[in-house]
Amino acid sequence: MSEKIPLPVLNNRPEKRTNQNVSCNSCGTGGCRGGFGIKQGSEKEEVFRVIFLYVAMGIIMFLAAYGIMKLLTLISG
Repeated sequence: MSEKIPLPVLNNRPEKRTNQNVSCNSCGTGGCRGGFGIKQGSEKEEVFRVIFLYVAMGIIMFLAAYGIMKLLTLISG
């Protein structure tokens, strides 16, 4: 009964270190996207599409919240 059983750990993976330079993945080299998910040097159509997508998502979230608020107001009387 005094025998100890080791418990498995899910995140017990050895980290693989590569010799990749950290600056290769930085924003200065164009490796990541900016504030709205737009890469440097993107085409105008892509920029407008991404901004329109964010505006559309905002309108949908606003309308959904407004609809839920009205529904809860109707239910509560």
